[in-house]
Amino acid sequence: MMKKLVFYSEKCTGCGICTVACVTKHTDENLLDFKTSRIRIRVDKQKILQVANVCVQCEEAYCISACPVGALSRDDSLGFIKVDKDLCISCGSCVEACPYKGIILSHVDVKPIICDLCLGDPQCVKWCPFNALDYIEINEKTASVVKLALSLIHISEPTRPY
Repeated sequence: MMKKLVFYSEKCTGCGICTVACVTKHTDENLLDFKTSRIRIRVDKQKILQVANVCVQCEEAYCISACPVGALSRDDSLGFIKVDKDLCISCGSCVEACPYKGIILSHVDVKPIICDLCLGDPQCVKWCPFNALDYIEINEKTASVVKLALSLIHISEPTRPY
């Protein structure tokens, strides 16, 4: 059964602990670089709530179809979007295609930074003190929860999917 990362905006205080957990998990050095976080919290002033910008492993995967060189694919076991950095040409098409603003380009190598679900153990979920994030199995009972959560984090001005 596939699992998905779910964000509950009504529980989020914007504390940023999820960002710290993500950066700590993915750092290769003793220096924490918050520009490489796979999850970013922003305030949606129009909806008056906190919004997580993170890959939601959406079914459509506009990022994959937008990539002109096929550098993105879906992991078969966990469902996250994988980046083949050798194929990637750093064009940013995947960033523009994501309606959830879940992808950024690294300021280091200009390659996409996309949530990898910490390979099945998302640290943002573990460390969020307000339970604003969850990693749940998708089934008939939970599908409506995921759909509602996605509708709340969808950006106010949708980007045009390719």
